[in-house]
Amino acid sequence: MKKLLLLATGGTIACRETENGLSPALSGAELLSFLPELGGFCTVDVRDLMRLDSTDLTAADRLAIAQAVRRDAGRYDGFVVAHGTDTLSYTAALLHHLLADLTKPVVLTGSMLPMGAPDSDAPRNLLDACRVAADGRAGVIAVLCGRILAGNRVVKFHATQIDAFLSAGAPPLGTIGTDGRVRWDVPAAPPAQTAPTTLDPHVLLIKLTPDLDPTFFAALHGYPKVILETFGAGGIPARLESAMRALIESGTRVYITSQCIAGGVHLHHYAVGRRAEALGAISLGDRTTEDALAAVMCGEV
Repeated sequence: MKKLLLLATGGTIACRETENGLSPALSGAELLSFLPELGGFCTVDVRDLMRLDSTDLTAADRLAIAQAVRRDAGRYDGFVVAHGTDTLSYTAALLHHLLADLTKPVVLTGSMLPMGAPDSDAPRNLLDACRVAADGRAGVIAVLCGRILAGNRVVKFHATQIDAFLSAGAPPLGTIGTDGRVRWDVPAAPPAQTAPTTLDPHVLLIKLTPDLDPTFFAALHGYPKVILETFGAGGIPARLESAMRALIESGTRVYITSQCIAGGVHLHHYAVGRRAEALGAISLGDRTTEDALAAVMCGEV
C-alpha cells in the first residue's frame, strides 16, 4: 500500500465561516477525516505547514513547500498539497521548476467550496489527488474537478464556479473516473537532471494596456527583472520604444509574454515583435503567465 504525505497550507478547502468571512481553520487531519475511502488504497501522514488564504502566500512560502517535499522525498511514495485555489497555479508553476528532478508525484489540489459545505467539491478533489499521488507518476501536477493538469499549464479562469481551472496551451494529462480509476492521456516526461535550489522574487509583472504612459517605465530603471505581458504574439508599441530602450539600458532585464491564455509569443512574426527583439527583450515563448514568472524567478531564462 502506498504511503503519502499531505502538506496542508490552508485555502478554501480548509475554511470555516467567521465574523470576518471565510478563513482557513481545518487541519490536514481534519480534512482527511472526510475521506473514509482513503484506507482502501493508501496511508497518509499529515504535516500542517501553514494555515493561510492562498492570497497571502509568498515566494518564501512556496519555497518552504518545495523544501518540505525534498526533506521527506525518501520516506514517501507521493505528496499531496492542499492549497487555496486563488494562487494554486502560481504555486504549481513554481514547484514545477523547483522540483523538476523529483522522481515522486507532487499533487496540488484545493476546492471552490469548503470541506463539509453542501455540494462541496473538496472531498472529490482531495480523494482524487491522493489517488493520483498513489498512482506513482513523477512530476508536479494539479488535480481538480476530475482532471489531471500539468503544474506549468494550470490556470484558474473563473472566480466562483466549481469547474474553475483549465490546462493552457496543452491538453490535460489525464482524468480520474467516477470509479476512482486514474487514466493518463499524455505520456510521462522523464524528470530533469537538475533543478534550481534558490529563487529571486524580485520580478515585476506589468500588463500592457493600449494607452500606458511611456514615462511609467522611468520609475523601473535598474529594477532587476520585468515581465511585460503584451498583446497577442507580443511586441513593443512604437510609442514605447524609447522608454523601453532606456529601461533595458539601465540594466533591467525585460521579458515578453502574452496576455493570451494560449498560443504564446512569436516576436519574429510582426514588426512590433522584431522591434522588441532588436531592443533586447527576451521572449518567454508559450509559457503561461504563472510559468513565465516562475521560470524568471528561478533564473532559467
